[in-house]
Amino acid sequence: MTLKTLTDHNLLVRLKASLLGVVGSFVLFASYLAVPPLGIFSGVLAPFPAAYNRLIHGRASSLIVILGATTAITVLFGVFAGGLYLGMCGMIGFLMPELLLRGVSGSRALFWTTAANLLVFTAGFIVYSTASGINLQGLISAEISGSLKQAVDLYEKGGVTGEDMEVIKRSMSTAADLLQRLYPALVTAMLVVIAGVNLVLLRKSTAKAALNLAIGDFSTFRNPDLLVWILIAAGSSLMLPVSPITTPALNLLLIIIMLYFFQGMAVITALIKKHSVSALLRILLYVMLIIQPYLLALVAGIGLFDLWVDFRTPKTQENL
Repeated sequence: MTLKTLTDHNLLVRLKASLLGVVGSFVLFASYLAVPPLGIFSGVLAPFPAAYNRLIHGRASSLIVILGATTAITVLFGVFAGGLYLGMCGMIGFLMPELLLRGVSGSRALFWTTAANLLVFTAGFIVYSTASGINLQGLISAEISGSLKQAVDLYEKGGVTGEDMEVIKRSMSTAADLLQRLYPALVTAMLVVIAGVNLVLLRKSTAKAALNLAIGDFSTFRNPDLLVWILIAAGSSLMLPVSPITTPALNLLLIIIMLYFFQGMAVITALIKKHSVSALLRILLYVMLIIQPYLLALVAGIGLFDLWVDFRTPKTQENL
């Protein structure tokens, strides 16, 4: 095979991979837009084709995936949906693998990708709000209230009446107020989860490639020790009867709790590896975490107390 033939072959492989990436990323994100409850899982995976192509086939291939899918999403779902894809999948699909290839660790790549995502979303919201004359804060509040009103309507159609219906309405009103205060933290958590899932997929899918990515082992993940003082400060701020202070503090507290949840999951992952827990028990654990919210708080508590107990360090037995 001549050098020219080899070059043409590599170009053809990259082109095919790019086109498959465009189709795959578009289908995943379109499913998220078209079927929101079920499409959440496909939306999480939407950046992966671009990220994988960046690592394996280079920048051009990743850009083709991102721009091609953005164009298709914009044509079918509108400018706002296209901007949403570009802001979320573009950053995760291009910036995160770029950082990994430059030797940045997995946790730092995750942090900087999420920070860049938030910056892009904030700038995009400001530009969109200014250009369209729409108050996005009011729009977000209206969307939250509208979604919860639809939930109340479903309960009414299901035959719920009387005092039970009043309790549901009060609960929905409280939930709407919380969501309107906490949506910055919820958006941040969503971006971290999406980037984290794609980071795990990249680690597994490129394990046999000679890339030498410094992603690291999740079971060793540990938050900085100083984070606990930010947790204490944010928690203490909630006692102040001043909304401009308590709302940011509440958002910050939620994000820190999420970080300690990740540390708790890292502890559990390390213990599972150490004791060779069966796949069935692991699956049951993950299912319980999904259906039982109280377990999430327990795992976050494990992550917090790991600061003092250090669950993953082998304990040496003293001779008496």
